[in-house]
Formats: sequence, structure tokens, C-alpha cells
Amino acid sequence: MKTKIKIIYSNYYLDEITSKMLDICKKKLKSSQIDYDFSEVPGSFEIPFEIARSIKEDTKDNEKQLGTFEGKDKKKIRDNILQISKLSQLNLNKQPKYAGYLALGCIIKGKTINHKAISTSIFTNLQRISIENIIPIGNGIFNANNMQEAKNKLDKCTQHAVETLLMLLIKK
Repeated sequence: MKTKIKIIYSNYYLDEITSKMLDICKKKLKSSQIDYDFSEVPGSFEIPFEIARSIKEDTKDNEKQLGTFEGKDKKKIRDNILQISKLSQLNLNKQPKYAGYLALGCIIKGKTINHKAISTSIFTNLQRISIENIIPIGNGIFNANNMQEAKNKLDKCTQHAVETLLMLLIKK
């Protein structure tokens, strides 16, 4: 089975920053033969919530898919029961759909110190979600003082996040 990840990205600076980050990710993941899905959120602050929601919902979807017998013939029901039994023995029935997540966004300093509080919250929650669910999350969210600095940093930050996630997926 091919590895699949989910990319959660902020659309806040979509035209200036995030669309370029997505292009870099697509190229790198394609060359590494990693499948991916996307999910867009309004800003970087919403990324940890969307990853946590995705982990929970995708696990529920797996359980529903395995646990239903509606519209199945006897052979499919028997195969389903065997699969549930095997997964239960291996304790894999609550495995998420995605092998990992990639968070992409940019926080640009404004006239207040909000960017520090937002960044701290995001990074803390991404780490907590990753550890609690034992699932790798590549953190491609970065801080910049202005738009020009963000444009200069986006390539390096994106490359590093994708490479980190790929390394963690290999260890997983």
C-alpha cells in the first residue's frame, strides 16, 4: 500500500506565499512517490485543529467502513469479519487514513505581538497532536517580519518541512 499524507494549509497569504509552498510540496512528494490530499483553512492558527479533526474523523470513517454489513453479500460479510478480526488482533482498527500530515502557513509580524502568541500556540499544539497520536507532522509554518522576508524564506522552510516529514515516515 502506498503511503498517503494530508497537507493542511492556510489560505491567508495564498497568492503570495502558500501557493508557492504547495508547488514545492507537490514536486517533492511526487518524486518521493507519496500520495497526498489537501485541506484548506483560513489561517495558520486553525491548522492544529484541522489536523486533530482529520485524525479523529478519518479513524471514525475507517471504523464505519469496516463495521457495516449493509448491502453486502455473504462473501463480503465473511471477508469483512475476517478483516475486523485481524485488525483487532493487531490493534490496528483505529489507524488513521493518513500516515502523516504536513502543515503549511506563514505568520507575518504586525504592529502587535500577536504573532508570538499565535506561533507559540500553533507549534505547541502541533507537537502535542503528533505525540498524542504517534503520527508525524511536518511543520512548514514559519514566521517573518514582512512579506519580502516571507518570500525569501518560503522555499527553505517548505523543503525542510517536507524532508522532515519524509524522514519521520521512514522511521514510522
